[in-house]
Amino acid sequence: MQKTALLKTSIREIKQSPARFLSILGIIFLGVAFFVGIGATGPDMIKSADHYYGKTKLADMSIYSSLGFSAEDKAVLLEEENIQTVNLQYLLDLPLSQKNTVFRFLSLTGKDELNQLHVVEGQLPKATNEILLDSNLSDAKDYQIGDTFEILAKDDPENQLKEHEFKIVGFAQSPEFIDNSKRGNTNVGNGSISAFAYLLPEAFQMDAYSRMLISFDDLRTEVAYSQNYVDLMNKNKAQVTSLLAPRKQGRLDEIREKALKELNDNQREIDEANAQIEEGAKQLNDALKTLEAGKKELEAGQQTFDSEMANAEAQIRYQRDQLVSAQAELDQQRATLESQQQALNQQSKELTAAEEQLEPLLAQKATLEASLAQLEGVQQQYGELVVLLDGFAEVPEEAQPSAIEAIKSTASALSAQLSASPELSGAFGTFAAEVTVENIAETQTVIRSAGDLIEQQRLEVQQSLTTLATQQQELAAARQALVAGQAQIDAGRDALAQGQAEIDRGFEQLNQGEQTLAEQRQQGQSELDAARQEFETGQEAYEKEAQAFQKLQDETLPDLKAAQRTIDQEREKLDELEPATFTYVLRDDNPGYLEYEENANRISSIATVFPTIFFLIAALVSLTTMGRMIEEKRTEIGTYKALGYKNSEVSLKFIIYSLTAGLTGTLLGLLVGFYLFPTIIINAYGQLYNMTEFPTPWYLSYSLIGLAVGLFCTVGISMIVLRVDLMSSPATLLRPKAPKAGKTILLERIQPLWRRLNFNQKVTMRNLFRYKSRMFMTVFGIAGCTAMILTGFGLKNSISDIVPIQFNEVWRYQGIVTFDEEASTQAIEEYQAAVSQLDLLSATLGMTSENLTVAQTGKASQEVTVYVPENPAELSDFVSFTERKTGEVYALGDNGVIINEKLAKLFQLAIGDTIELKNGDNEIFEVTISGITENYVGHFAYFSPTYYEEIFGEIPTYNSELLLFSEALTKEQENQIANDLMKQDRVLNVTFLSDSSTALDDTTEILNIVVWLLIISAGLLAFIVLYNLNNINISERIRELSTIKVLGFYNKEVTMYIYRENIFLTLFGIIAGLFLGRILHGYVLATVELDMLMFSPEIHLLSYLYSSLITLFFTIIVGFVMYQKLKHVDMIEALKSND
Repeated sequence: MQKTALLKTSIREIKQSPARFLSILGIIFLGVAFFVGIGATGPDMIKSADHYYGKTKLADMSIYSSLGFSAEDKAVLLEEENIQTVNLQYLLDLPLSQKNTVFRFLSLTGKDELNQLHVVEGQLPKATNEILLDSNLSDAKDYQIGDTFEILAKDDPENQLKEHEFKIVGFAQSPEFIDNSKRGNTNVGNGSISAFAYLLPEAFQMDAYSRMLISFDDLRTEVAYSQNYVDLMNKNKAQVTSLLAPRKQGRLDEIREKALKELNDNQREIDEANAQIEEGAKQLNDALKTLEAGKKELEAGQQTFDSEMANAEAQIRYQRDQLVSAQAELDQQRATLESQQQALNQQSKELTAAEEQLEPLLAQKATLEASLAQLEGVQQQYGELVVLLDGFAEVPEEAQPSAIEAIKSTASALSAQLSASPELSGAFGTFAAEVTVENIAETQTVIRSAGDLIEQQRLEVQQSLTTLATQQQELAAARQALVAGQAQIDAGRDALAQGQAEIDRGFEQLNQGEQTLAEQRQQGQSELDAARQEFETGQEAYEKEAQAFQKLQDETLPDLKAAQRTIDQEREKLDELEPATFTYVLRDDNPGYLEYEENANRISSIATVFPTIFFLIAALVSLTTMGRMIEEKRTEIGTYKALGYKNSEVSLKFIIYSLTAGLTGTLLGLLVGFYLFPTIIINAYGQLYNMTEFPTPWYLSYSLIGLAVGLFCTVGISMIVLRVDLMSSPATLLRPKAPKAGKTILLERIQPLWRRLNFNQKVTMRNLFRYKSRMFMTVFGIAGCTAMILTGFGLKNSISDIVPIQFNEVWRYQGIVTFDEEASTQAIEEYQAAVSQLDLLSATLGMTSENLTVAQTGKASQEVTVYVPENPAELSDFVSFTERKTGEVYALGDNGVIINEKLAKLFQLAIGDTIELKNGDNEIFEVTISGITENYVGHFAYFSPTYYEEIFGEIPTYNSELLLFSEALTKEQENQIANDLMKQDRVLNVTFLSDSSTALDDTTEILNIVVWLLIISAGLLAFIVLYNLNNINISERIRELSTIKVLGFYNKEVTMYIYRENIFLTLFGIIAGLFLGRILHGYVLATVELDMLMFSPEIHLLSYLYSSLITLFFTIIVGFVMYQKLKHVDMIEALKSND
C-alpha cells in the first residue's frame, strides 16, 4: 500500500512538473544518442567493411614474384590446410599515352574465387575482345558501354595482350580498391594508377602469372581490422613465407629448364633457317655467275656488232658527206652559173634595149650620111660663096652686079639646099634677097656666121655618124660577147648535168648500201635481241628468285638476328637470373583499406570527446535539477519519515522519478543514436568508398555504458543528493531551511565600481554570487555548449579554408601541362610557339613529377609526389614555401628537400631529419629534410635538380610544365586553352587546378555533415541546459519573485530581475566556452584529419560570433519561455509555500 502510494506520488510529480522531467529526459536522450551514435559509427563502419570484404571474398594476401608464378606454386600452398583459396592472376600496368593515364589490367577470377567484382552497370566480359572498366569511369564521356577501348601498340611494346582494341561491356567495383579516388602506385607512366580494367585470362599472353591471391581458413570468422586478424595474418604470412622458401630456387630451375628448352629449340630453328638461307645464297650466286658470263658474251657480241655497224655507218656517212659536199659544190656552181645566166640575161636585156635605142639612129644613118653629103656639098658651095664674097672687093664695079648675081645665085642655092635648117635657109635666103653692092660689106657678116653654123652642123652630123658607128661596133662586140657567154654557160650546164648525174648515181649506190646495212643490222640485231631476250629471261628469273630470296632474307634475317640476340640475351639473363624474390602484400597496402579504418577511428575518437562533455553537462544539470526537486520535497520527506516510512521507501519515489526519466531518455537515445547518427555519417563517408551496404546493429557494450551513465546522471545523482536529507531527522526536515546568510561579495569591496551600480545591478550581482553552485553549473553548462558549437564552426572553417588557401596562396599557378617524353624537336618548338600565343600567360616553369611512397612500421604508407623544378630560382613565383606558424619563407636548395607539414606530422619529422622514399620497384632512397612548409592537400617533396641527381643518380626529365596566368581564368578560357594545347603533338594532358579545387570541395563537404550534426546537437543541448537551469532558478526563487511582484513590480521588471542574471551568466559562459572551444577544436582537428589533407587550425572571427549569437539566441528563447511562465505564476500559492 505504501509503495503504491509512493508510485502514485511519483507519477503525480511527473505530471506536475513535466518541464523538469522532460529536461532531464532530453539531456539524457541527447547524451546517450550522441554517445552511442558517434561511438557506434566507427564499429558500424568496421562491420560494414568486414561484411563487404566477406561478401566479395577480398583476398587476405597478395604475393608477387620477381619470376612470376606457375601452377606448381599454387599446388605448394594448397597443401597447407589453413590456406583456403589460392588464385593465380595476370596483372599488367600499362601507360596509355592517348589519355596520359596508367591502367592496371587484371584477369578475371572464377565465380567462387577471390576479389569478386560488383558490376554496377553492364556485364562481365565473355570474349577476349571485351573489357570491364573501373566504375569511376562510368560518368566519363570517353568511356561508354559499347565504345571501343584502344591501346596503342607503343603502349604495349612487349605484346603482353593478344588484342589492343576492346569493346566496353560494363563497369564494376573491386574490393581491392575500396577508395573511390585512389588506385595505388606503379613503376610505369607517372607512377600512379588511374583506373583498373578486367579482361578474360585468355586475353593475356604472358609467360607466367603475375600474382597469387590467398585467403586463410582461420581468418574467416575474424573481423577485419581487429587485433586478432592482424596477429593471425602476421602468423599466416610467416607460414606462407616458409612454404614458399623452397620455391625460390625451384621457380628459378623451372624457368631455366623451360627457357633452355625453348632457347635450344629456337636456336635449332634459327640454325636451320640460316642454313637454308646460305644454300639459297649459294644457288643464287652460281646462277649469277652464269648470268654474268652470258652477259659478258652478249656484251662482246653487241660490242663487235656495234663496232662493225659503226664502221659501216661511218663509211656511209663519209661517202654521204662526200656526195653532200659534191652536191653542195655542184649546187654552188649551179648557183654561180644561174647567177651568170641572170647577169648575162640582164646584159642581153640591156644590149637589146641599147640595140632598140640604136635602131632609130641606124635608121637615120642614111639621112645623116645624106645630110653630111649635103652639108659637105653646101659647105663646098659656101666655100664658093665665100670665095665670091672674098673676091668681090676685087671685082670691078661693073662686074659687081654680075658678081652680086652670082653671089645671090649661090646664096639661093644654099638656101634651097639648107631647107632642112630653116634658120640657115632663112639666113641665106634673106642674104640672097637683100645683098646688094652697097650693103655687101654689112651683110656678109651674117653669111660668115652662117658658114660657121654650117661647119658646126657638119661636124655634128659627122660626130653623130662617128658615134653611131662606134655604138654599132660596141653593140656588135657586146652581142658577140653575149653569144660567147651563153655558149660558155650552156657548156657549164652540160657539165653540171653530167656532175649531177654522177652524184645521183652515187646517192643511189649509197642508199642501196644503207639498205643493205640496215638489213644486216636488223639481222644482226635480231640475233643479238634473241640472245638478249634469252639472257633477260634468265636474268628476270634470277632477279625474281633473288628478290624473293632477298625479301625472305630481309624478313627473316632481322628476325633471325633479333632472335639470335634475344636468345643470347636470354641466355645471359638466365645465367644472371637469381632465385625468385617474393613480395607479400597484405590488405593494409590496398588503396583506402587503412584510410577507411583511420576514418572509422576518427569518428570513434570524436565519440570519446563530445559525449564526455555531453554526459558531464547532463550530470551537472541532473544534479541541479534533482537537487532542486529534493529541496522542494524536503518537508514531504520529513513527513514520510515522521509517518514511519523507511529511508528506502522514501527514496523510492525519487528513484522512480529519476529512473523513469533516465531509462526513457536512455532508451530513446539508444534507438535514435544507433540508427540516425551512423546512417548519416556512414552515408556521407560512403561517397568516398565503393561500399553500398552499411548495417547499423545495436552494441551491448555501448548500450550498457549509455544505460549506466544515463542512470547515474539521474538515479545516481538523485541518491547522492537525497543522501543528506535521508540522514536528517524528521524534525529537521519539517522545519524550513534557514536562508543563506548575507555576505559581502568581492565586488562590494571595490567601492568606486560598486557605487556606480544602480539598485537592480547590485541586486543582480548579489544574487549571482549568493548562489555560487548554481552560477558555476550555469556557466559550465553554457561554456560546454558554446565550446561544442564553436568546435563545430571551427571544423567547418578548417575544412572550407583548404581550397582558398591551397589553391590561391600555396599554389599560385593555374595549370599543369603534361608532356610526351618522346616528342620530336619539331613538336617541342611548335609547342613553345603555341604557348607564346596564349593570352594572359605570365610565366611557365618546367617540372619533373613522379610518385613515390613513404612508409614506416605501424603507420599507413603515404604517396608522395616528387617535384623537381627546371629553374629553382623561379619556383617562388609558382609555389609558396612558408612555415605556417613563424611565417618563414624557405628557398629550395641543393642540400635537402622541402616537404609538407602534414607529412612531417604523420611521421613525426623535423628539419634535419631523414626520410625514406620508395619507388614502385621497392628501391629505397634516403633524403634529408631542409624545410617543412604549409600545405593542405596531398604530400610532396621538392628537390633541386642537383640534389635529385645526387639522390637518384640520374638527370631529371622535365615531363610537365606549370602555367602561371596574370589573372584568374573563366571556365571557357580554360577549355579554350586546353583545346589549343592538346592539338600539339608534345602535349599529353592539360589540367587546371580549378578542377581539383572543385573535387576537393566535394570531398570536404562530407565532413561538413558531421560538423552540422555536432552543431545541431550542441545547440539542442544548449537550449535544454539553459531552459533547465532557468527553470530551476525560477523555481528556487518563486517566493522572492512573487514578493517583488506583490510589491508592484511589472511583469517585464520581474522578468528582467531574473534575465539580467541569465545574461551575465550567459556572457561568462560564452567567454569561457570560446576558450574551451578553441582547445577542443584543436583536439578534434587532430583526430578527424585525413592523411592526404591538413585542415587549417584557424577559427574565423565570425565563428566566434556565430557561436556566441547561437547561445544568446537560445538564451533569448528561454527568456521568452520564462517570461510566459512568470506571467502566469500564482503569487498567493507561491507565498503560501514554506520553501
